[in-house]
Amino acid sequence: MFKTFKNSFLDEIYSIRSSFYKFSLISILPILCFLLVISIFYSGVLRDIPVAVVDNDKSKLSKKLLFNLQSSSTIKIKYTDNSLRDAMLKVKDGSVYGVIVIPKNFMKDTLLQKQPRVTAMLNTQYILIGKILTSALTSVVMQSSMEVEYVKSLATTQNPHTTINLIAPIKMQITPFFNTYQNYFLFLVSALLPAIWQIFIVVATIVSFGTLFKNSKNVDILKGSYVEVKIIARLLPYTFAYTTLGIGFLFYIYQTLQWSFQGSFGITIFAIFLTVVAYQAVALLFFSTSFDYARSLSLGAVYTAPAFAFLGVTFPIFSMNDFALLWRNMLPISHYMEIQISQANYGANIFLEIDKLVVIFAFWLLFIPVFYLFRKRVAK
Repeated sequence: MFKTFKNSFLDEIYSIRSSFYKFSLISILPILCFLLVISIFYSGVLRDIPVAVVDNDKSKLSKKLLFNLQSSSTIKIKYTDNSLRDAMLKVKDGSVYGVIVIPKNFMKDTLLQKQPRVTAMLNTQYILIGKILTSALTSVVMQSSMEVEYVKSLATTQNPHTTINLIAPIKMQITPFFNTYQNYFLFLVSALLPAIWQIFIVVATIVSFGTLFKNSKNVDILKGSYVEVKIIARLLPYTFAYTTLGIGFLFYIYQTLQWSFQGSFGITIFAIFLTVVAYQAVALLFFSTSFDYARSLSLGAVYTAPAFAFLGVTFPIFSMNDFALLWRNMLPISHYMEIQISQANYGANIFLEIDKLVVIFAFWLLFIPVFYLFRKRVAK
């Protein structure tokens, strides 16, 4: 049995060395994808989002508001237009993401306490940008309103501290947990990389066995006794490669970039290994149902490509419907991400991760029908 294992393992190693496609699937392509995602989100925080302004008042107060807007690190006034029509054309061609309109008699109505309305029209097709712009604009307008109220009240009270207490009697302190700097790099990349990683695991596994069955002579390699041992031996190089990639990505995020990791690297690395094998079992199940190379790749793509949306990172789990929850539970990566987040952010007790590890390990049971179907197919 050991000789059979050794020969199958070395044969797959030779196959990887002689096939640039297989080699690139476990090295060049995933690394390039990881670098691309990292380079896109490396800045971490959205800054200088371009907007257009239509100032119909051109008073000292409107200029002060524009100064406050420009002072915000989030907003960049790229254009100042005289007409709303011209500003809206810039939104449509993608030059800016929003238009801010200051009405006529803005300063006069403010001083008369008529509550003039500053209108902001945002392109919310980009949900994240629209949300950030809304928050920044609300903050700047509230700040400008307080400045006006401060000057008016100071003339009466002649006391800065009393004036501040009058215009803001209640203070609020907001402390974000786990992502203190609200950095989108940590928030998105730590989930995007595993989502890409699991796609490569499935594709590489199907490619490895699919190329064998494309040529009936190559299938003879699996014939004879110990079919299960031969399958495991051929999977092992990919298991090692993708486990190493998963660990590399983990250490890059939390060691090289020095993001705080509160829990155990050991339990997270063990979960990475379990997840790699779980996806290999799923990939072989897809392949063994038909032994059709192209169809299996299509099934793998349908199964893995939407995974990021179901991780519960960008969309809360508690708001998902039953079908979404079912699909999420069918993905090993979603259970792995629970472990990664709970260990990295919360430093959860290892015993609290046992149920998630058991769920990932349960995917290994798919090898039972896989071995049966492979043995039956090879026998023919």
